[in-house]
Amino acid sequence: MEVAIRIGLALALSLLVIALFRLGRRAPARPEDEVRPRGWSSIVGNALFLAALWAVVGVIAAFMAFGGNLVDAVPPVAEFVEIRGEPGDAAPACGPPGPRGRPHLVEVVHSTDQGPWLAQAADAFMEQCPNVQLRLTARDDFEAASAILRGELRPTLWAPAEELSLRYLDIRWREQSAESLFRIDERRPLVRSPLVVLLHEKQFRALRAIREADGDGVGFWVDALCPTIPRAPALDGVLEKDMLPGNWLDWYQQRNPPPPQPDPRLVTKKARSAPAVPPTPAAPLIPTPEELGSWGRVKLGFPAPNSAGGLATLLLMARQHLLADTAGDIALALEREGEVLQRWLRRCHAGRDVWFGSAALLTDHFFDLGPTSYDGVVTYESLVFPILARLSADELGEVRVYYPSTTLVAEHPAVLMWPDDEGRALELDAARRWLEYLDRQEVQQSAITHGLRPGRLERPLSAFDLERNPFLDLRRFGIELEPTIEEPPRPDGSVLRRLLELWRDATGRN
Repeated sequence: MEVAIRIGLALALSLLVIALFRLGRRAPARPEDEVRPRGWSSIVGNALFLAALWAVVGVIAAFMAFGGNLVDAVPPVAEFVEIRGEPGDAAPACGPPGPRGRPHLVEVVHSTDQGPWLAQAADAFMEQCPNVQLRLTARDDFEAASAILRGELRPTLWAPAEELSLRYLDIRWREQSAESLFRIDERRPLVRSPLVVLLHEKQFRALRAIREADGDGVGFWVDALCPTIPRAPALDGVLEKDMLPGNWLDWYQQRNPPPPQPDPRLVTKKARSAPAVPPTPAAPLIPTPEELGSWGRVKLGFPAPNSAGGLATLLLMARQHLLADTAGDIALALEREGEVLQRWLRRCHAGRDVWFGSAALLTDHFFDLGPTSYDGVVTYESLVFPILARLSADELGEVRVYYPSTTLVAEHPAVLMWPDDEGRALELDAARRWLEYLDRQEVQQSAITHGLRPGRLERPLSAFDLERNPFLDLRRFGIELEPTIEEPPRPDGSVLRRLLELWRDATGRN
């Protein structure tokens, strides 16, 4: 319709211009012509001329009002925005929209290994609940805790890797504020990942053989991370550069695991003569003493204890050193023998030059540094899958995952931050709905594809028929579907702070 009006105005304007042009071409009256009085025809002609003039002005004004051209106006360039839906379109389970119809902003700080799973779940949740906007930030546990203590982070929800991180932050927070930071008894485990050891294959075979034959050892965390170091070592005359674990050959000779039994199928029967050509011997369970001697010191790295995986490792070492895996009170044992533990830690680790600040960084550098730097590393199971997937694609198989019988399982507990802040009531309610969504069976099941064990499903991992189940796909690297694990109790924050102080004093690290 608008186009037709514009065309009509243009035609009218053209006709009027032609009429005026013809009117202007009329010849003027000659002087000798007789002057006649003006009649009605002259008056009507002048009136028509004035009407035509005003019509021209009106047409031009109308033409300019409609844009001054004969085509549609070019629309403004649109900005690209992501529209997930209107807040009012959310399901009742999503809760009401925020003030003035805006979505509730929920700040979520989480451990790095949960990142891919949480990002996928967050996208699906916000599609379903457009009245909630989730902002995810990945931080190592201690990095996030330090930022919270400094006031640089104030998340709605925190989901660290380890419960130990919550206990440590809790006692640090109470030292500087009476405000309730979170309620640890209301924590909600999301997914699980045990603390394991990733080793090169030869070192894995040697470690397993020694551990299986080790009747005199205290436990894996003492014997493997500080082999041949006595429980109460003397430090006189020991240079700091030599304050490191013992070597593989000494550890092997100290434990002296028995040689593998020969295959009975290869043993010559008495009633038959021995064959002229002896059969090929079976591969040994452990390398030869000469090869063990070439490895030098036992180099099992673990993250710095001011990280989630490092603090868990330090706690396991301290418990076995002080209590030998008994059910005693570590707080009392630490008070009695803290000095002995500190001396043992110094003798074993003061000579280390490099400490990685997180299990993720240590695991990523495991292959970059090679076996000359690390025989293996302590890390979380979820962090080994990207490396194993890459090795599987390259058809390599020179690493194995070792599951200590006593270890800690990170449950990635989520807590609501500043739960008593009335000004955050709506955001906290939205965060609760987000946690309820993460508990759904299909969301928990999706964690499996990211190498995380579901925290809410009781079925074994082998029962999940998934397009990608790394626990099944990568079993040849030593992944165990249902490992037998004993978890020691987790102490309160004061014990953890004391352990960190001992380690820092022993190694000179911060």
